[in-house]
Amino acid sequence: MMSPKEIQKLREWAPFPIVVTLILYFAPSFLIAPQVENLETTGKSFGSLLKTVNETLGQRGKDRLYRARFARMTQEMERLSKWLPPESYLPTLIDQFNSLAEILKVKIKTVVYGFPLAVPGGQPPRIDIRLNLEATYESMRSFIQSVESLPSPLVLTEVVANKDRTFSLSVQHLVKP
Repeated sequence: MMSPKEIQKLREWAPFPIVVTLILYFAPSFLIAPQVENLETTGKSFGSLLKTVNETLGQRGKDRLYRARFARMTQEMERLSKWLPPESYLPTLIDQFNSLAEILKVKIKTVVYGFPLAVPGGQPPRIDIRLNLEATYESMRSFIQSVESLPSPLVLTEVVANKDRTFSLSVQHLVKP
């Protein structure tokens, strides 16, 4: 059995387990609830951060794609620039027209050329050339095929056949900007 002193000590200490029990009972609401709120806030923050990171990675991929396209375009522009002749090539081109005309029995009556002031966006500068020719139909066809096969950037824009065995031939000659 217990002595009266031990019973007295137990009575003194009796409120302590009740207090501890109350603390343990209410501790989750005071200690864990703020942590749960903090966890929810952190989760939302993480979600928005994750979305931002995904968007940034997507943009980085697009940027790489655009850089690669720009590099290819730059290479193509350099290649085109090397291929396009300067404006000073025009007399040589007209000499080639004269040589072809002489070989194919085509008579060049007049050659008129001009430099358009306004070139539509994205197109390289050009020289508009108009040839008035006298020839048979077969000679004219051969002349047109020969002009198209010249190693120059020529674009045949118009061919007009007249009744008196004359033809008008319009050509655009692309040149370096």
